[in-house]
Amino acid sequence: MNTRRLLGLCLIPVLLAMLDGAVTLIGQPAAYWNDHSRVLEGTPGFRILLAHGPAAFIAGHVLWQLAFVGMILLLPSTPALAICLMFTLGHTIGAFSWINRFDFPYARELPVFINAITAAGLALGIRWWTRSPHDTPLWVSLPGGVRWTAIALLCGVPILYSWPWLR
Repeated sequence: MNTRRLLGLCLIPVLLAMLDGAVTLIGQPAAYWNDHSRVLEGTPGFRILLAHGPAAFIAGHVLWQLAFVGMILLLPSTPALAICLMFTLGHTIGAFSWINRFDFPYARELPVFINAITAAGLALGIRWWTRSPHDTPLWVSLPGGVRWTAIALLCGVPILYSWPWLR
């Protein structure tokens, strides 16, 4: 497996996804902890998972992260980088939407600090990844149809979680 791709393109997005998931749980109203139907979440799939309880949300969030990591590892370089950036930006926006609701000292300044760390982490990770002389997607030796079917299945996870009919 290409360790440079895994660390260079997946570490920062996964850390931001974990932050987003944590602040999503922290941001749930007090009533949620007694009645899981009192969920507060904008993404349809995550709202459904939260309605089943925190354990379902965490399990679903791990599946979500694994789907994106899988796409990054399987796709050619340019689409893998695009998925990395999309995943990072999405979870940055998601985390900030919760952090801006919190009432604690420096809550408004925290996103600036997180952005700085994210930008530095992505810059270092991407730069390190691009210096790899042998960057190849995972399972490149498999027949193209098999690899692209796996990619399509992984793409189905974020599509399913965001699908409007889940509202």
